[in-house]
Amino acid sequence: MEMPGNLVGVGMTCRSLLLGAANAGTPVDLFTSYIDGEKPAGLYIHSVLPDFLKILPYSISRHLTSSRLRRKFLEAIGDDEIAYLWPSTALSVYEALAARGVTIVSEMVNTRMAVAKPLLDSAYEGLGLEPAHGITAARIDEQNARHGLSTAIIAPSPAVESSFVDSAYAPRIVPTSYGTWVPKVLKPRPERFGGAPVVFLFVGRLCVRKGAHFLLEAWRNAPKGAVLRIVGEIEPAMRKLFADVLDAPNVSCAGFMHNVALEYERADVAVLPSLEEGDPIATYEAAAHGVPIIASTAGGGRIASETGAINIVDHLDAECLRDRISEFAASRDLRQNWGAAARNASLAYDWNTVAPNNIRRLYDFLDQQAGD
Repeated sequence: MEMPGNLVGVGMTCRSLLLGAANAGTPVDLFTSYIDGEKPAGLYIHSVLPDFLKILPYSISRHLTSSRLRRKFLEAIGDDEIAYLWPSTALSVYEALAARGVTIVSEMVNTRMAVAKPLLDSAYEGLGLEPAHGITAARIDEQNARHGLSTAIIAPSPAVESSFVDSAYAPRIVPTSYGTWVPKVLKPRPERFGGAPVVFLFVGRLCVRKGAHFLLEAWRNAPKGAVLRIVGEIEPAMRKLFADVLDAPNVSCAGFMHNVALEYERADVAVLPSLEEGDPIATYEAAAHGVPIIASTAGGGRIASETGAINIVDHLDAECLRDRISEFAASRDLRQNWGAAARNASLAYDWNTVAPNNIRRLYDFLDQQAGD
């Protein structure tokens, strides 16, 4: 993974999966530009950026690390090992491995770009905006080239799986899931006194891709006594189009946070009406904290499709989303029942459970490929 092994985002997802695998006894080496925080015990970490240069933005430091990291990885991996490549990995690495006959496993953290682009283009066009998703024809071609060289493609959610339907790469899909570090014991929730607002929590970048425009449109007529808490950066277009909502007294914006556990502990309902996702970590985190979740199919991810513990709403219908928000705001029993269901479902999605399950599915797939 050429990106840093951060404590948030894709870096956190990668290192959590690998640590869960290592904890289950699978030997794993992680090649990354650098690791934030303490190195996870049990993982063999290979990084190339000196600690004193970690203060540099990745957009700058990658120019100092990429070539060296790729060379170090290609020199280290044996022909009989599995190259598990994350989306930031250069196409040249795929080509070098394929030339040696190394088994290549490609991780998908989002849906296939060829499917995501028209979906997001349409959403931006509907808002009268120029697309700001960053997906280009060249990036699509490069992703397709990576998949063409892969033995297996990891699909962590139904949305990712469906984005490969009718493609040449569909037979290479291995369904898996993401997860979270599930707290064994939850802190008691703060006491609610008469008149206390019901807190709806959105975690992630507030952007078109995550259905922010549907959520904010729905919130223009939010139920009395409900407040919206936004934890994450805000896409400039959302700030411009929905300034009236974002500046309203029943909305608070915390910005980006490294540790959102306290936000989950204070929240009454989590909401994620995404248009396009991989397998959203925020959904697993909310579930693990016993927070009921209103989400789109994409926002519900694998845990929703496998357990039914996430309350699914049509993300394209702001009125339907508004009605669901009102129902949860009005009923303490509804919130408690869905929160308990989410918490119980999350117990099967701790990284220490998810990681070995994913590896078992991958090995079964590779064994079947070898047999065929």
